Amino acid sequence: MEAKDLGAVSDVLAPDVRQLFAQSGRASTPDGIAELISRRAKGFRVAHLKGRDEVLAYTGGIFAKFDPLVWRDHRWHAAEGGGAAHFAARGDMVVARTGEPYRNDYVIRFEVVDGRIARMTEHGDALRYAGLGVRPNAAEFRALLRDLAFPRRA
Repeated sequence: MEAKDLGAVSDVLAPDVRQLFAQSGRASTPDGIAELISRRAKGFRVAHLKGRDEVLAYTGGIFAKFDPLVWRDHRWHAAEGGGAAHFAARGDMVVARTGEPYRNDYVIRFEVVDGRIARMTEHGDALRYAGLGVRPNAAEFRALLRDLAFPRRA
């Protein structure tokens, strides 16, 4: 991600990959991270990307919106039973258009099937991201509308 290599991202995604975004303030504390990893805690799903093309369109938009795109204090945790891993980190980014700093805490669950990422569930403070006022691209807008119509927990 930090290298902004869309081809490398594409190579690890399953064709029918799903990427879910959940509003959660728990990603900023060690206890909250542990609760999200163990799945004792969940957030409110705010967006849902469907398929490799949509995930890549969204990711390309993130690459354009933030420069640099840096993850600090990142840690990986293997999920019990295999097939999944969790990435916990602090995003330390700058909005490319305005130069405004953007920091957020994330816990992302990656579920892997046949060696490719089949599902990502990203927990973070979606309201902090929305507060930046950066315009969503078409893929991001579709993902937001999907969950506006059918809200769920993730």
